[in-house]
Amino acid sequence: MERAVENFPKELAAKINEGRAAGLSDEQIVDGIINLGDVLAKFVKADSPEEALFKDMWRSATADEKRTLARLVLRLGTKMLH
Repeated sequence: MERAVENFPKELAAKINEGRAAGLSDEQIVDGIINLGDVLAKFVKADSPEEALFKDMWRSATADEKRTLARLVLRLGTKMLH
């Protein structure tokens, strides 16, 4: 699991790059991140206190707050592209 966490920014960057190459705009990518967050919060069991906290935060967040978090995820991945 720890290795997956370490590789997350690079994997994220690769997926952002693929999305952009397929013609997706950043806002479309953000929408996808939000949809993924909703699915994960609904169906994935938190395996650590940190995951449980993030799941609770996501479930409590407003639509605008989720969009802000998704934009931060996009920014993290975009930084890895440079």
